Amino acid sequence: MTTLVRRRAGPPGSPWLTLPRFIAASGVGCALLLAEPAITDPDFWWHLRNGQLLLTLGRLIPTSPYTFTVLTHHWVMQEWLTEVWFAVLTGASGRLGVLVYGDLLMLVLVGAILLRARLMGAGHGLTLGLGALMVGLGAAPIWGPRPQMESYALLAVSLYCVERQLRRGGWSAAWLPPLFLLWTNLEAGFIAGEAVLLVILGVEGWRWWRRWPGATSLRNLRVLAAAAAASVAATLVDPNGAALLLYPFQTQFDTAQQRLIAEWHSPDFHMAVLWPFLFLILSLAVLLARYRRCNGRDALLLLLVTPLAFQSVRQTAVLVVVAVPVWMVGVEILRRAIAARWPRRWPQGPQPRLIRAVEGLMLAMIVALAATQLAAGALPRVRSAVYIARWPVCAALWLRAGPGNLRIFNQYGDGGFLADHLPQDRVFIFGDAALMGNGLLTQYGRTIDLAPGWLRSLDRSRSQLVVYERGTPFALALTHVPQWVTVYQDRRVIVWERRALLGRLRLPPVPGTTGWARLGAPACAGAHP
Repeated sequence: MTTLVRRRAGPPGSPWLTLPRFIAASGVGCALLLAEPAITDPDFWWHLRNGQLLLTLGRLIPTSPYTFTVLTHHWVMQEWLTEVWFAVLTGASGRLGVLVYGDLLMLVLVGAILLRARLMGAGHGLTLGLGALMVGLGAAPIWGPRPQMESYALLAVSLYCVERQLRRGGWSAAWLPPLFLLWTNLEAGFIAGEAVLLVILGVEGWRWWRRWPGATSLRNLRVLAAAAAASVAATLVDPNGAALLLYPFQTQFDTAQQRLIAEWHSPDFHMAVLWPFLFLILSLAVLLARYRRCNGRDALLLLLVTPLAFQSVRQTAVLVVVAVPVWMVGVEILRRAIAARWPRRWPQGPQPRLIRAVEGLMLAMIVALAATQLAAGALPRVRSAVYIARWPVCAALWLRAGPGNLRIFNQYGDGGFLADHLPQDRVFIFGDAALMGNGLLTQYGRTIDLAPGWLRSLDRSRSQLVVYERGTPFALALTHVPQWVTVYQDRRVIVWERRALLGRLRLPPVPGTTGWARLGAPACAGAHP
């Protein structure tokens, strides 16, 4: 018997590359390029310090060692495994390891969303490429090497596992319990994953009970229900105990955090970076109204998640994870309608010159991505000009040369950097808002907003120094207060000392150009008292 093997059309050496696949790969590449190529999360520094302490102590830290204000507050270290991982990566490869890890999380997130969209019927390369690009653009303010990225990626993977279980059966949902066991110890966003599981299980159970068309089988429901129950049980396996289950709700419904922290503010669509997210919402509404292709579970998830996204910028990424596959289904229907009305007139197979051109372009994209991340991750030191412009690097160098054991009233976003670089000093506040508590957040907010009594509030804080960004209303006001004396300033921050303590804290003299060069920070040469 003679066996006939059909060879795929296309030029030799490139049988796999077609225009749709190239578009899909380009979309994924663009989404990765949109990820933050540098450490910009202010919480990274105290996460790193936490990880180093956890590796040293071998246990969780019950109270904060960085502040002088919340010494008795119990610390729920809801990101302890991420912090350990950050410390390991930084110790092995510096900040580059953290940046590459952030890119891998972005790749997992985009891949899981595209795989779920393919299960839903949006498998054309053009649709996949547009979907990947929409993921990257839709929540651009949130992407980057930060713990929340783990929650977004794991939410996308969970939704893919559930979608595959309901559509194809098998045992895809069996991945959920180990996934939630890992997620629980990485970041407290696992609560959102549990809520999604329960919503989907309830909707699909109702559809099966009512015998609606397209309802999944009873076996799939049983497998999903068992996986959901095991996942809920897995969330209890955490060294924080039951306190971890309350943590996300304290953050979500804390009015002080909502008012003080920028990423908890409602999206401001005057900012151009949020226009793609607005386009996603509006175009999704048009596609749903035109084609009405959205099953019950996705419709309910959209109804639940959309108000959260309008409540805070931080939740826009959750809506992107939930909405983009539905959006891609509508785009795929639109693409097919256009293709049926205006069929293609060019040859179906790829041409050799086009193949070589797109292969070169893809290679250039990969090299550009790698070069961008390497350049950002391989900055020579934290004392480089890039970090000096973003963090109080120069002020920390100056204070570190002093006696230590100082109490510093600081800007909220700078607290993590100061806590990491001034191990002997203590800050007023840093990025774990739940640990700080509503009372301290309110006191801090009233002080920096110059509310009535703000100076008395600052005096009651027992702070010996104030380190704050220059040019802000608070800095301008404090400059004219005689009880506080300017003892240091650089291009970014000003440091004030209480007049009553002037000379008693034994602060180091402000070095000149030669002194800063000796410290290895020539960009700080402009510092002066």
